[in-house]
Amino acid sequence: MNSQINAESQNLEINVVQGYLSAFGQNNTAKALQYIHPNAVWHIDGDPIVKTVGIIQGHQAIKQWLEDFPQAFKPLTFSITQMFSAEQDVLVVGRFRHLVLATQTIVDSDYIIKFTLQEAKIIRYQIFEDSLLLSHVHNDSSPSRQIMINTTTYAWNDTGNGAAIIYLHGLFLDRNFWRPIVQALPGYRHICFDLPGHGESGWRDQLNLDAIAQDIVLWIQEYGIEKVTLVGHSQGGMIAMRIAAQHPALITHLILMNTSAREEYPERLLTWREREKILLSNSCYKLELFKEIQQLKYGQQDLNQHQETREVELTRLMTANHEHLAKALAAAVLHRADLRKQITTIQAKTYVLSGAMDTATPIELGAEIAQLIPNAIHQVLPQATHSIPSESPQIICNILNHIHES
Repeated sequence: MNSQINAESQNLEINVVQGYLSAFGQNNTAKALQYIHPNAVWHIDGDPIVKTVGIIQGHQAIKQWLEDFPQAFKPLTFSITQMFSAEQDVLVVGRFRHLVLATQTIVDSDYIIKFTLQEAKIIRYQIFEDSLLLSHVHNDSSPSRQIMINTTTYAWNDTGNGAAIIYLHGLFLDRNFWRPIVQALPGYRHICFDLPGHGESGWRDQLNLDAIAQDIVLWIQEYGIEKVTLVGHSQGGMIAMRIAAQHPALITHLILMNTSAREEYPERLLTWREREKILLSNSCYKLELFKEIQQLKYGQQDLNQHQETREVELTRLMTANHEHLAKALAAAVLHRADLRKQITTIQAKTYVLSGAMDTATPIELGAEIAQLIPNAIHQVLPQATHSIPSESPQIICNILNHIHES
């Protein structure tokens, strides 16, 4: 008998919380207050710059809080993964993604809300969320994010809302490489990483392309992204292929450009070792090295048309951690493992783009990838070199729109 009463009480408590959440989601303040005790306490920890942070009590204060919330945030997604009753408490577990109206910046976080009930009303509300990130996005409109994954700092930009697309850049680049595509496609969620050794991301001993792939997968899983399109350029394409081969359930589509599934050509290794030595030394030739790399990546037309952007890239490279860049070079080039057998298991719909004028990854390497991945499409761009995302961003935009419209 007691167990039946307890079950009925728990069901009642959950129904009260569900009723409140439904009214809250509809911005129906009057209805939400019907589920709240007149002496209820609302407890939200964090930086006072966030309009909804603080401890308040009573219907009038909570009514103002409910009215303030849509003035501070525009909910984009709000998911509930668990809801259960424990004595007089109901715990709600999930994840949200909101637009912060003060800075027009998007924030997402896991959350737990603890509702305490008394007399079939909510007497106390407390939310546990990423209050540090909420503070950050209220103080700064930058989309930049950072976290340590397996002791390595990973930095990324997270912008927009909609289908998730993750971008992985090539060697000697950073997340800014994808800006033309991101700016041209506002209807998606764009996640652009600085890969380890580049930009604001760090490095750790024994890191290689396989370990980076696993770090990215862990990030995808922990940030609650169930399906994603992967876009990979050069080194980023090598990592993307590893992810798609090893975790087919996560990846719906794969766009690869200027990349290879083979080990580096043996005749090129000596040149790359010399470049590694320059990076690890105090050589005055580093600027010349980075200019040489740009000549390898971009065609002369691109260098002429985007001179200011390329100068900014050179400045970033000169101020980067050159030891980390050297280790990234070694992982991506000198110690790169052959991937041809693995990619035959890729299930994602795959698009392979090659530049006809690409001397770093000749078109036969793209053709080989397309032959090995089931049902892959290979497209050769006649005037493109080793930087298709920079030279022909509209091609990638068209593919992404086709993918998500079909």
